[in-house]
This record gives sequence, C-alpha cells and structure tokens, in this order.
Amino acid sequence: MIAAPTVTRVKVAGLTLSVRAQRPAPSLTLPPAWQAFSPARGSDMQLRFVTDPIPEPREDDLLFDSGAVWQVHRWEAGLLYTFRTPALVPPAYKAVAIDRTFRRGILYYPAPRRGTQPRYALDFPLDELLFQHRLARDGELEIHACGIWLHGRVLLFCGTSGAGKTTTARLWRRWAPEVRILSDDRIVIRKRGNRYWAYGTPWHGAGGFASPDGGALLGVCFLRHARRSILRPVSAAAAAARLFARTFPPLWDRRAVEAMLETCARIGAGIPCFDFGFRPDRSAVAALLNAHFMVGGAV
Repeated sequence: MIAAPTVTRVKVAGLTLSVRAQRPAPSLTLPPAWQAFSPARGSDMQLRFVTDPIPEPREDDLLFDSGAVWQVHRWEAGLLYTFRTPALVPPAYKAVAIDRTFRRGILYYPAPRRGTQPRYALDFPLDELLFQHRLARDGELEIHACGIWLHGRVLLFCGTSGAGKTTTARLWRRWAPEVRILSDDRIVIRKRGNRYWAYGTPWHGAGGFASPDGGALLGVCFLRHARRSILRPVSAAAAAARLFARTFPPLWDRRAVEAMLETCARIGAGIPCFDFGFRPDRSAVAALLNAHFMVGGAV
C-alpha cells in the first residue's frame, strides 16, 4: 500500500503557500493556532518537501545575512534561503531553493546528526520570509502594525517593538468590542482595484491576535506613548518614510524595494495618516472614534 502524500497550505492575504511531501510528514502539520489560515486548496507558491542534504552555496553567492538564523544566496535561476543554529549538528538545519518569481521551489529538511530537529518545518522565520518577499515583488507590504477592522474598513496602528501595538489591540477589545482585531503585530497591505486593503496574519504579537480577515484601508496611525491621546496629521512624505521603515524589504532586490517605496508613497498621499500619541486608557479609543476621517468615512 502506497502512503498518501502530505499537503500543507497556509493562506495569508489571499496568497497561498502549499508544501507537498510524497510521504507522510509530521513536521508539516500546522499548529492549532494556524488552522484559520489553512485553506483546502490553492498554490500560489509551491514547495516540494524533501529530506535530502542541504545544498552548499558558494561564499561569493551570499546576497544577505540577517545576522540571526537566516541567509539568502544566489542559486541557479533563483534564490537559496538557508537556516542555521549552533544547537544542531550540522548547524544548517533547513533550506528553501526557489525561483525568482517565488512560485516553485524545494524545501530541504534533513534530520540532524545531533540535536533535536524543530517540530515544524515551516516554522518562523521561513514561512514569513516567503510571504514577505513574494509580496514585495509586486510592491505589496508586510508591516509592523496592529490592525482594527471596523464596519468593513481597517485602521492601522504602526509601530516597532514596544510602541504599543498589543496594548492598542487590548484597548479596542475592551472599549469597542464590536471591532475585530486582525493582528497585534503584523499586517499585509495589498492593492485591490484602485484601493489598498489590509489583512491580518498568523504572525501575532504578545496578545495572540490573529485573523485572516481584511478590509479597505481607512487610515494609518503611527504609535507613540504620550500623557494624553491626540492625533496630529502627518505629511505624505513623512508618512511614506515611516511606513517603509516598518516594512520588511528584501534589500538585495532593487526592483522590489523600489516597488515597495512607491506603494508607501501612494498610501502616504492617498490615505489619512497621523502621528498618534496615546495614553493607554479609554481615551485612546475615543480619540479615533471621534476623528473626522472616521466619522466621515474618508479614504
């Protein structure tokens, strides 16, 4: 009897990654929290799962070193992402070779000679990197932000670690329970027709807020802690710069970076953007609910 293949899918912002193994592969089982992002079909990015040894790139083919666990190399007609940890022998424990369109590739996941292999083959940061860099090719963004869905539209609260994204999500959950929290850490922005849409992702923050839903982008607030909650408009140029600083660009890909910069400029010029000094209480929610662009529904 031939064992059935394993197929795992992850869908974020309408984009689906599928991974197929010819045999049962427990390491492709999604964690329970990811089930909302697991569709029955779709394959915008397709990976073939193998346990073969990881390819060894040449030193002069290195394009980017994260300074943490991952690197990107030139590889044949595409790219090779490698992942390393000193806790395993050999330290290179998985890799993805993928074409430059991010449509077809191979996921290498060999058993280590010594040490415990991570339980989930797509575990962070691999899954997120593939989505980030595929989106970037079309000038679409993953951004450090909390996203609030309200009456079909999405308000973003952008900020780096410690700026108050999870705090903001909790404030809205408490004081405006009719909203949906799309994420308290990562949001994807994509173009739909002539409008920008924002979507939740599975890569949540400390609050664990993660929803696959999305909606038209209503406004952008750049978070900072303050003694009182107050909104101040931000110029288009400043908004574009702040947006880009909170994205995840593939810095070795000039075309993708330029496309992302253009998207940030268009959002800064066409969507209400604000500096939002907030006090972590009910006033932070009231300041937005009473804002003219929220009441008027401007986009």
